[in-house]
Amino acid sequence: MPIVRPYTGKIPTDIRGIHRIAGKQLYHVAPHFYFSDEQILKYWNNPFKTEKILAHFAVSIGIDFSMTNEMSRTQKINASFLNKLWVAWLQSRGRHVIPNVSFPDEWLEDYWIEGWPKHSILAISSVGVTKHGNPKEWLKAVERIRRELLPVHILRYGPKIEGEDTEYCTYFTNDNNRSANGWQ
Repeated sequence: MPIVRPYTGKIPTDIRGIHRIAGKQLYHVAPHFYFSDEQILKYWNNPFKTEKILAHFAVSIGIDFSMTNEMSRTQKINASFLNKLWVAWLQSRGRHVIPNVSFPDEWLEDYWIEGWPKHSILAISSVGVTKHGNPKEWLKAVERIRRELLPVHILRYGPKIEGEDTEYCTYFTNDNNRSANGWQ
């Protein structure tokens, strides 16, 4: 697995989908990739173009390829690898990136946690678990992240999960919701 360095810089005050802010210079905003894998592939398949977009921001959040129950173990391992590779590649090019730790329901496996840094600011999304996941298993995975990776802060994207430890967390709402963008 690619080895990702910790991010210990400034915590962003806002995060928004890269597709909503491309071409803008909102230095205080951290672009994220919390949307469908098909949309993420547009950015993944054009890494140098995407890097130019990200250069307009102080920091970005790592890619979030899915690891859903419908996927095979091999597909989940591949998604985990790609998520880490993206962050490691951008870091190797001098970009500041907050590692986005995605995980499968099989959170006792090790492949998804290997390669993520300790003592870093991390990002975690709860959007998928609220739609088609198991919140109790999600909470166990987040507890494992806290125990093994010892994050200094967690950027949380999506709704709070009942029973979640909110210490050292900053919450951001799902800006992909229709209502978040003024749509009916």
